[in-house]
Amino acid sequence: MPRPGPHFPLWWTSMTSETTTPEQALADVRKEIDAIDDALQDLLLKRTELVVGVAEAKARAAKEAGEGSFVAFRPGREAQVLRRLSQRHRGRLPVRVLVRIWREIMAAMTRIQGPFRVDVHGGSDGDALGYWDLARNYYGSATPMDLHGEARDVLRRVAQDRSAVGILPEPGAGEDDPWWVALATGGFTGMRVVARLPFVEVGEDANAVRALVLAHSDFDNTGDDTALVAISTSESLSDARVSAIAKAAGLDGRRLASARVDNGLSAHVYLIAVPHYLDAGDERLSALAAEPVTDVKLLGGYANPLRLERDGE
Repeated sequence: MPRPGPHFPLWWTSMTSETTTPEQALADVRKEIDAIDDALQDLLLKRTELVVGVAEAKARAAKEAGEGSFVAFRPGREAQVLRRLSQRHRGRLPVRVLVRIWREIMAAMTRIQGPFRVDVHGGSDGDALGYWDLARNYYGSATPMDLHGEARDVLRRVAQDRSAVGILPEPGAGEDDPWWVALATGGFTGMRVVARLPFVEVGEDANAVRALVLAHSDFDNTGDDTALVAISTSESLSDARVSAIAKAAGLDGRRLASARVDNGLSAHVYLIAVPHYLDAGDERLSALAAEPVTDVKLLGGYANPLRLERDGE
């Protein structure tokens, strides 16, 4: 009888002690794996039944409210589920793999409730494949998805389709295509930033592409969030001045990006990241609207991603 070790783990020794041959032991283990697969599938079928019931209830509520349809996409709820699962996770299976599995499930459940599609901007830095992979990894292998060369095309598609979400490069200093300005200056309405990708960040991925997600959905309070606020001003401001204006309004904000615009009202727009949730009625947003600020808009925000030093394997 072989002893437990690198080539003969404990379960193998235990199984072969009760069977006549290693081949039979392996067959027994495979039967156990098959039983687990069956149980997983049964649970997925049950989960699907529950989701269908939820969708029917949402549809009735929307009809009674005179809305006609509802948006099944709930990024805040999804982030909370992924955080909970990652906190109880253990063993060698990487968290990124766990999240990918659940993202496939979540995307499929969203499509079961109604139409759902993704429009991706390839970015101006030649990393279209990186943004496409971000979107595909998070929104599922079977979700309808289109790649666009212009950010405005993504904005237009999402603005016209409540069932669509848009993937756009995360704003930063020196960007060639500040797409967020269209939201800040009222060029597109009805949609907001609701998520950030990737949702799992591992130490060695520090230089990976990052994106924001736009949708006709709510920016929900998940308990660990970043809000995005745009201020328009009549003059150019330094980073220190932008931070001081935010602090005076009671916000610990930092400038992510800025752009110069010519819309007859203001000359400069600044995108500020606030390290917590904000809703549109927050008095601190109103407090921002003082000289030299001419306009303030809450663009939405996102559940902060999971950050890991290492991951599994």
